[in-house]
Amino acid sequence: KVRVSKRPRVALLATGSELRPPGRTLAPGQIFESNRPMLAALLAECGAEVRAFPLVPDSLARTRGALQRAFAECDIVVTTGGASVGKLDFVKAAFAELGGNQEFWRVAIKPGKPFVFGTLAGKFLFGLPGNPVSAFVTFLLLVRPALLRWQGATETNLPAQPGTLAEPLVNRGDRRHFVRVCVEADGRVHSAGAQASHMLHSLAHANGLVDVPPETTLAAGAPVRVLRF
Repeated sequence: KVRVSKRPRVALLATGSELRPPGRTLAPGQIFESNRPMLAALLAECGAEVRAFPLVPDSLARTRGALQRAFAECDIVVTTGGASVGKLDFVKAAFAELGGNQEFWRVAIKPGKPFVFGTLAGKFLFGLPGNPVSAFVTFLLLVRPALLRWQGATETNLPAQPGTLAEPLVNRGDRRHFVRVCVEADGRVHSAGAQASHMLHSLAHANGLVDVPPETTLAAGAPVRVLRF
């Protein structure tokens, strides 16, 4: 006999009336939606059974309906967008109307501050930010460990390796900054490029993250621990 764990069924929702599937013609004010394909691949790597739901427009009633269906059909719900402080951010309010319990909201990291976690009838809500890099980083740091633990894993951290900075990394803010970096074969670590949370270009060039503490400059030549992905 072998003990096994159930693969989690994960609902994946992206919110925002401005979003359009890739390949469509964009009207003014619209953008292509990239979070669901990215997160679906990451979820599959974690062993989850992924169910991607249709795009959810900025409406409290539509958001509530989408969440209700997702929780009825799946064990875990992962959303992107709609969890910040804007007038059209409805995830937290819709979740509360369903009877969900918000365990915490906002985390002191960059990118990814407007992250929300809650429970509903023994099921989990992970509300990720809408910006794609923020969604990517918060998934790796906060959602991936939970999914692995769900399935019985005892080691849930990202793999890490030592490296040496080839250039300074500067964090002038008051939150830990997980900087996208590229690690070369000889262990030298470079910034992957611009660090804005909407810029997928530098994420595509990265293969790791370096945790830079608040109000800190790490000098060139400093040893660092790189979280690999």
